[in-house]
Amino acid sequence: MREFDEDFKGVFSSRYFREGSVVHTLSLESVSSSPTRTSIEIGTDRHAEDITGRFINHACNPSCMIQDNYVVAIKNIYSGDEITFDYSENETHMASPFLCDCCGKLI
Repeated sequence: MREFDEDFKGVFSSRYFREGSVVHTLSLESVSSSPTRTSIEIGTDRHAEDITGRFINHACNPSCMIQDNYVVAIKNIYSGDEITFDYSENETHMASPFLCDCCGKLI
């Protein structure tokens, strides 16, 4: 799953994942109580920095969700599909809020 597109800055699947499968396990080596621009919230006041996770983009129609420290497929993912999650469904506080390209709302 660790295929990066340097021009697009995203994470893309290198194989098939069935809905409900764990796509990636977020590292718990660096967990903070405060969000950063690249962290992923994994619980109340728990934000993990993960070398792969920092490149997972937001989407209003995501391919995954965050459950504890797991990135879990919420639909079937095929080789070449982008790995995404909905930041507004996961992040309580954002270090760098932005306007969504999909819907125009502040995330």
